[in-house]
Formats: sequence, structure tokens, C-alpha cells
Amino acid sequence: MIVLTGIAVLPQTNAQTPAARPQFEVASVKPNTSGTMMVRIMAPPNGGRLTVTNASLKMLITYAYKVRNFELSGGAGWMDSERYDVAAKAADDSHGEGQLQLMTQTLLEDRFQLKVHRETKEVPVYALLPGKSGLKLPEAKEGNCVAPGPNLPPPGRGPGQLPPTPCGGFFMGPNTLVGGKISMKQFADGLSNILGRPVLDKTGFTGTFDVKLEFSPEGTAFAGGLPGIPGGLPPVFDTSGPSIFTAVQDQLGLKLESQKGPGEVLIIDHAEKPSEN
Repeated sequence: MIVLTGIAVLPQTNAQTPAARPQFEVASVKPNTSGTMMVRIMAPPNGGRLTVTNASLKMLITYAYKVRNFELSGGAGWMDSERYDVAAKAADDSHGEGQLQLMTQTLLEDRFQLKVHRETKEVPVYALLPGKSGLKLPEAKEGNCVAPGPNLPPPGRGPGQLPPTPCGGFFMGPNTLVGGKISMKQFADGLSNILGRPVLDKTGFTGTFDVKLEFSPEGTAFAGGLPGIPGGLPPVFDTSGPSIFTAVQDQLGLKLESQKGPGEVLIIDHAEKPSEN
């Protein structure tokens, strides 16, 4: 699930790769001209449904192919600016997120004439390592997060209110990352989105922990604005906090070290605006 003015990310599941890619039984794709900043991509585990509100084609691609913004290359400007609502249902409600992602790939190929390919190249990465003073990870506590699923409460709508934190996932905004019962791999994935490059977990930590990381958006992927939303950061976001690098070290006892490593990039070869349903 993605929620802007922040991003709430639910736990990932491994995508399946059947011989014939599955498809939704019914699916609707309609333009969204509301102009709102709120974006939702919801696919509850074992729900057999995909519900999308106000998402760009590139946002849909990142969900369908399990890539992040910085792992996506190419595409015309309308793929960021044009927004769509999608309502799709599988024939079998037992399908998990991995199957729904494959169905979404089929949907994008059918409705947007999407064509993509993958390339592997050497890219800048960050290694996530223990700091000199040792790890300072908050213990995972009961009640600090909400079990994910179709009954997850909606995000708060008041000023400064954050969506409920899903257990095993996190909420991410331009100057905060809040997670409940997350693994170090999940935390590294969240940092990847914030920093705009892969973050590799090299801590050796195998447990789970709660986290509320606070930092300045300056120097992060959010510095120029929220993902897919032009116009810069809204003035409500604080830029006076520590850098993400200092915050990770001081608040969690971790450090980020710049390195080089292989990375896979999804290239957009072709796409067209969808016809009306």
C-alpha cells in the first residue's frame, strides 16, 4: 500500500512465476483528474483484489514489477503526470500479492501496451553496517503496529497524522521512517527508497525491531518533492533535522557506507495511454 503524503509499505511476498501469466477476471482503468496528492495502491494478502487510486503509470509499474523508482528507466513525461484509478478482481480470492503483481503486469501490457526489459549494470550502492558503538535498535513491542490485511484502518486525515504502522512494514515520509516489527532487510529496503539507490544489509542482525527514524529530507530522494508529484516539498516538512546518515548512526547505531555493486534496472521500451473502458 502506498499513501502520500507518505508511503506505507506492507510486507513483501515472493512473486510466483507460472508458465502462463495469470490475469484478472475483471478490471477497470479510468483517468483520475482530482488533482489530489493522495495515492493508494492496495492489494491485501489473499484478497484477490487490486484497488488503485490516483496512481501514475510509473507507480503501477513499480508495484507490478517489484522495483523502486530509482530502478526504473525511460518513459515519457505523461507516465508521471497522468493519474489513474484501477479496480481489478481475480477469479480466485486466494491469490496472494505475488500473483496479483503478475496479473497487474498482464493488465499493464493489455491496457497500456507496456513493453519493458531488464538490464544489469554496476551501480552505486550503500552497505548498511553496524556502527562503531554497536547497534541501538529499539525492541519490537506489542501494540506499536497493526496487523496488515484488508481490515487495516485507513490513514489519519488530520494535520500531522500518520497512517497506522503495519506490523512487518513501515510508513515513510520525507523526514520520517516509522516501522513496527521490521527485519533489517525491510529497513534496508526503506532506506533504498529514501536514498534513491540500493541499500544492502550487511549487519548480520536477524531479529526484528521497531523504529522511528527522523531526519532532514535534504540530500535524499525526497529533496526535490514527493515521488511522482512535481513542485517540490510542501512547506510542512521539517528540513532542520540531522541528515539521514547522521540519524541512522545516532539513533540506531548503524552506518551507511558508499560502495559499488551489480544492480538490475527495468527499462520502459514502450507505453501508450489507455483507451476508455
